[in-house]
Amino acid sequence: MAGAIHRERDDRGVETLWIDNQAHRNTLNNVLIDALAAAIRDAGADRGCRAIVIRGKGGIFCAGRELRDLAALLDADIGTIADTYHKLRLLNEALHLCPVPTIAMIQRYAFGAGATLASWCDIAVAETTALMAYPEVRHGIVPSPIVMALMRGVPRKSALELILTGRRIDGAEAAHLNIITRAVPPDALEASVEATVADILKGSADAIRRTKEFIVHAEDASIRAAMISAVDSISIGLTAPETRKRITAFLAGERPA
Repeated sequence: MAGAIHRERDDRGVETLWIDNQAHRNTLNNVLIDALAAAIRDAGADRGCRAIVIRGKGGIFCAGRELRDLAALLDADIGTIADTYHKLRLLNEALHLCPVPTIAMIQRYAFGAGATLASWCDIAVAETTALMAYPEVRHGIVPSPIVMALMRGVPRKSALELILTGRRIDGAEAAHLNIITRAVPPDALEASVEATVADILKGSADAIRRTKEFIVHAEDASIRAAMISAVDSISIGLTAPETRKRITAFLAGERPA
């Protein structure tokens, strides 16, 4: 299959994962889905990684699922179909459980699996003119993977309209509906993502990892259980040497190193 996932790590610990399938507008196929999930898990497990930025080569984020994958399922049995979508589940799970912040940098298109990818990222920044859509129902496909992501952050009626109609929206509307974090003019996208990364790097790496771990736990727990476990989470965090160093510096009116 075509395409590759390229990894770049800068000296700050920021990992950029590039989707490179430019002949097909960076659509995802089974190989790319496996590779992207593995790269996210690998980077997240590395204590030297501070953030993950996902973007597409050639100025396009991801135009969905590669049609050859879907065509191959037309005559497949239910087991083969389930195995194929299990790959996508593992990708969504890798993003949701990733212990470092994940940022989608959306240019031009984010359709179907591409829009789902962006929706599962912690932060998504798009061009105001970028187009997003969840067109699965137009192809007779139940868009189950996106329902969970959208229903956690988007008003129910807005989510249902997008899922049930498959209509395209631009980055500005996506930001208004809370599908993405914000939309900026195309020529400001690089700077906006870099500003977000810079702000993340000001924080304690250990505290950010612990915070993400607790957020996942809180989402899956009852309110009362989350409140109780919050005590343990913050208490254990305050024993970390880096945390104590930062608090001491703050109380002394100094900037943490």
